[in-house]
Amino acid sequence: MSITHLDNTAQLDGILGKSKDKLSVIDFHATWCGPCHMIAPTFEALAKQYPNANFLKCDVDQAKDIAGRYRITAMPTFIFLKGTSEVERVRGANKPALEAAVRRHSSGSSSGTFSGKGQTLGDGSSNPGPGPVGGGGVAAFQALDPQVKVLLYLLGGYLVFWWLK
Repeated sequence: MSITHLDNTAQLDGILGKSKDKLSVIDFHATWCGPCHMIAPTFEALAKQYPNANFLKCDVDQAKDIAGRYRITAMPTFIFLKGTSEVERVRGANKPALEAAVRRHSSGSSSGTFSGKGQTLGDGSSNPGPGPVGGGGVAAFQALDPQVKVLLYLLGGYLVFWWLK
């Protein structure tokens, strides 16, 4: 399936109106954004691999109305929609997260199938809940946004230097 380049909200609304239960993935990018160029081949490959989903690209400088609607503050940002409802958002050129989100949301897109999350017997990791239950501090830290990690590193460094003073 080809990728549709969005120009305005009317065009987007037309596409989403025809895709009630279909997955639509919008790649918010900018021509000056290096990480956007790095992740573009992955997005194109996913569009070919998942022909039952809509893959859309939105240049934030050309279609400011669409970027404003979804409150885009970083590029690239990938918005996952089922109909007009946002089901997930991936920020940054994170190839594994992008691929996993497409795989997760496209699997329930065919009609007549169960679209719940489900759980496998004996596998407690498929639905981890709100957070780690014990001994999961490292996993919780790894799941943090990279900017939060930097803030924590800086705070830790400040405390170490304050303590050594």
